[in-house]
Amino acid sequence: MLERHLQKDCINWLNKQFGDDALVINIHGSGWSAKGCPDLLICLHGLFVACELKVGKNGLSEAQKIWKDRILKAGGYWSAPYTLEEFQKFIYQTVSENDEFR
Repeated sequence: MLERHLQKDCINWLNKQFGDDALVINIHGSGWSAKGCPDLLICLHGLFVACELKVGKNGLSEAQKIWKDRILKAGGYWSAPYTLEEFQKFIYQTVSENDEFR
């Protein structure tokens, strides 16, 4: 599977599952974007959630590790799922940790 297909599947699922309760920004890597910025930036029930989607054997770059550390330090949620199922599990876990959203 290509990363862009995983991005599309994750965005479609998130919109179907949460509708207007989720705002998703899909970051396209280019020379003009912030190096290492996660692929998906999500506001879900007021929570800041970032996902660096991966496929195959891709690992995190040093710039992506810096973003991860900064997001977690700021109180956000971060994950690097390799499949739609991993993405779904992360989203459900994140929402369930916040009792007011159950």
